[in-house]
Amino acid sequence: MNPFLLFALLLKASMMSFGGLASLAILHDDLIVRGISDATIGQALAIGRVSPGPNGLYMVSLGYQLAGLAGAALATLALMLPPFTVVLTAACYGRLSRFARTQSAMLMVSLALAGSLAYTAWQIIEGSAADPAAWVAGASAFAITAATRWHPMVVIGAAVVLGIVLYK
Repeated sequence: MNPFLLFALLLKASMMSFGGLASLAILHDDLIVRGISDATIGQALAIGRVSPGPNGLYMVSLGYQLAGLAGAALATLALMLPPFTVVLTAACYGRLSRFARTQSAMLMVSLALAGSLAYTAWQIIEGSAADPAAWVAGASAFAITAATRWHPMVVIGAAVVLGIVLYK
């Protein structure tokens, strides 16, 4: 993929999201129409989740997968630029946050984001799960995390062990 197109897509996703994995829904649609597979996105997401640091680091892994070191560097830049606008945004929000409409708008954005992430997660699972065992692993990871609130690294570690055992 052209590194500059990749940068533009990553910057757009980074600027249109509110941190962490929020960019995933935006970026997923942009990449799928350009022929990038759900499996590739899922691999980058997995690498980003097991890496130390913020959840948005999956974008650096994705940049590397799609355009090598230049892609990783441009993804890092795309991740860094939007936070520099935080000071201006925080000043404006500080003046508007006391209004009920502002609070309601932020609640609706949060709920819409949660719905978008759930749909994107479904698309990645559907595009990546090759057999019933993979579906069971995905559903189990969701259920265990929701029921126990275990740290995601415990659940991901268990999935790694399960993958090694099942797919010799």
